[in-house]
Amino acid sequence: MTKFSFAEQLNDFKITSEWLARRGWSEAAGGNMSIRIDALTKLHEDDHIKLPVEVPYLAGKAVLLTGSGTRAREIGENPEPHIGLFKISDDGLHYGWIAGNHNPSMELPAHFAIHNALERHRPEDKAILHTHPASLISLCHVPGFDNSKTISDNILSLQSEARLILPEGIGFVEHELPGSLELGLKSAEQLTRHHLVLWQYHGLLATGETLAGAFDKLEVFEKSARVYWQLRAAGIDPVGISEAETRKTLAAFGRLNRY
Repeated sequence: MTKFSFAEQLNDFKITSEWLARRGWSEAAGGNMSIRIDALTKLHEDDHIKLPVEVPYLAGKAVLLTGSGTRAREIGENPEPHIGLFKISDDGLHYGWIAGNHNPSMELPAHFAIHNALERHRPEDKAILHTHPASLISLCHVPGFDNSKTISDNILSLQSEARLILPEGIGFVEHELPGSLELGLKSAEQLTRHHLVLWQYHGLLATGETLAGAFDKLEVFEKSARVYWQLRAAGIDPVGISEAETRKTLAAFGRLNRY
């Protein structure tokens, strides 16, 4: 296994994976993560693997990606054997393995499609986190919770700072084949407006400047979901903070334009 040295990014994988394992949000080998970087290593012509999607905004860049079958609890102990470095060709049509784990997550095309959209629309977000919190997957089984607006209005209104941190709300993608390019492309479209996307019956996708930053946003949404389920378990039909109060709060912090 060719060695590589991205100490800051590997530490980001390590710490975030530790917390995913502690929270029980990444069972077995569930979920995956990636970080986009500028790589100096040139991709040799004979290393080119054709991508199923064009990623012109990733041309010449690289992605650190968790390997297939890797576990968060093990990445949290020692990330290096579980993370691979993959370079995108200068034409944005091919990729190749450079170093580390050479067997990438099956969602590599989806990660590349999403990173391509982020590089174009929100380049500061270089990290993608996908995981499976039960409280969020459970929301997908509530009748009517099948679109971004309904989920955002009902869940983010249950905690005063949730909308403040996530003023754009939660994106939503109807159920697609796990690992499919279609899932990645639909997520990429949602991420032009949102930092979090709920995958119906599957899990959540979060983006941030770092994996830890993406995890922060995930925690906010997940806590609001837990408030929802605790109220439901107590036999209370959640009402939530009014839209007028929400707008007042967002205006006070200069975020109303993102609502």
